[in-house]
Amino acid sequence: MLELSRIRPLSEDGDIDFVIAQAGGRRAHEDWDRKDTRNSDYVLGQSIVELKLLDDERLEKPEAQAKIGSLFGALQPDRPVVVIDPTILDQKDRYAYATIMQGPIKGAVRSARAQLKQSRREIGEDATTVLFVVNNGFTALTHEELLDHVARRARNDTDEIDGVAVAGCYLHGDGFDTVALWPIDYVPIHEERLFLEFEALRSAWNKLADRHMTEFVRGEHGPTAVKEAQTDIVFDWEGRTFVKPATPIGAESTFFGARRPRRNHLPFERVKHVAFTVPRLSSVEYRRVRAALRDEPLLESFDTWNSHVEEALSHGTPLKPVVPIDVSRGGWEAWKRRNPGSSGLASLRAAANVRYGVEASKLVHAAKEFRRGTVVTQRYIAVITELIGQDENNDVSHIGVYTGREVEWFVSNARVPHFHALALAAAHAIRLGLTNIFWKHDLKYAWL
Repeated sequence: MLELSRIRPLSEDGDIDFVIAQAGGRRAHEDWDRKDTRNSDYVLGQSIVELKLLDDERLEKPEAQAKIGSLFGALQPDRPVVVIDPTILDQKDRYAYATIMQGPIKGAVRSARAQLKQSRREIGEDATTVLFVVNNGFTALTHEELLDHVARRARNDTDEIDGVAVAGCYLHGDGFDTVALWPIDYVPIHEERLFLEFEALRSAWNKLADRHMTEFVRGEHGPTAVKEAQTDIVFDWEGRTFVKPATPIGAESTFFGARRPRRNHLPFERVKHVAFTVPRLSSVEYRRVRAALRDEPLLESFDTWNSHVEEALSHGTPLKPVVPIDVSRGGWEAWKRRNPGSSGLASLRAAANVRYGVEASKLVHAAKEFRRGTVVTQRYIAVITELIGQDENNDVSHIGVYTGREVEWFVSNARVPHFHALALAAAHAIRLGLTNIFWKHDLKYAWL
């Protein structure tokens, strides 16, 4: 189970006030908490600074989820799990996506525009006006994406903002390694109005980062440490799951190696019911079993039993196949001796289940990863699992049979993780009389 680190989110009075003071600035208005008019927050040298903390996750808002669901769901109509990946969008849809994500940013720029204008009137028309945006919880955007959005909205929506400074604390962790990134960047909007104090602001921001992370390492954040290391953003809309995968940490883990732990990563304990079995009898074994079960109507004749088997097989589906299992009188009797409480046709079915379990387990454990250069000339069951983000329950698998020239897929876009897919592949292998399973992971959206 993935247990991630938690840190205290930033606050205006405890943290940003510290940054401004360290940079040599102050509150723009001593009576700021009592003024009737809305003013800017700080004065730093010759600049007026308005702070906007982005605390909310945009994709947790129902109205945003509906818009994102409609946009990405239409592009991936057959998938039970839809990955929110803006890189797959065309130009028109990218504009729509940006419009959805910019909701909080647009509001922040609109509010800052009026506040900076009012403070410039009171403090001095020659002052440079700066919008200072701190990402405190908007993890659906990277720092670079947020910087681009803020600068674009400032350019398009107002003439009252001379430049934008964007910063944030981005916490990443895998339960062992923890990485915190504290970027800060400045983009001029009106280049003739210089923000001469930015380097002082950057230095002060780095001091806050040192202070904050020292407190974190010492365990001083306590119950206020509610900001979790970045996780997948997941929501359900119109019967499907949408996932914005967490940003990969990057470097290989010093503890876990290349594959970091994921949620619900308990291999065989989480495999669900993947198949039904039906005992299959040869003509010889039918006569031997029939001698011991004369009163069973389904065993009235060999044709009757075979019709029962065919009827059962017709109810199988790709996700729940019905698998015929060869059973002998000797194997059945041996199972009954170990399980004296079972009798009749139910014991025959139970014996078939046990034999199936043994064979399926062997196939799953013998399954091999299909690597570049692997050459297989015989038919086999192929499994591809797309690892999506941090939770294996959002993985999507495809299962088919390699015929010697190509793979004929009979399971596509199934919401099943790796070990579940292998168990299902084993059922189909037994059903088709195949002895090999080859699997491969699609790591495009994996959390590595």
